[in-house]
Amino acid sequence: MSFSGFVFDMIGRDKANREMLKLRRERIKDLNGKLCKPGKSHPDLNISLTEFERIKKQTKEKERQEQDKQFRYTCISVAFLGVISLLIFVVFKLFL
Repeated sequence: MSFSGFVFDMIGRDKANREMLKLRRERIKDLNGKLCKPGKSHPDLNISLTEFERIKKQTKEKERQEQDKQFRYTCISVAFLGVISLLIFVVFKLFL
């Protein structure tokens, strides 16, 4: 393939990519418009706004509980490693 064929091929791919990008942006705008209308429930979901708010609150509470649990496990792990390292330090000081 000559250099000009390569250039024309690249130009064609750029044009196709721009068209795909425009289509993708339009789809995102449509989806965003459906999901982000304040005060209205999504047409595909058969739940009320109060039900949605309750689910959202429960989800946040569950995430907070999971973060607390992870923090506790991290603290326990750090304390365990601290005790182990202190024991190793004491053993080396006594025998060396």
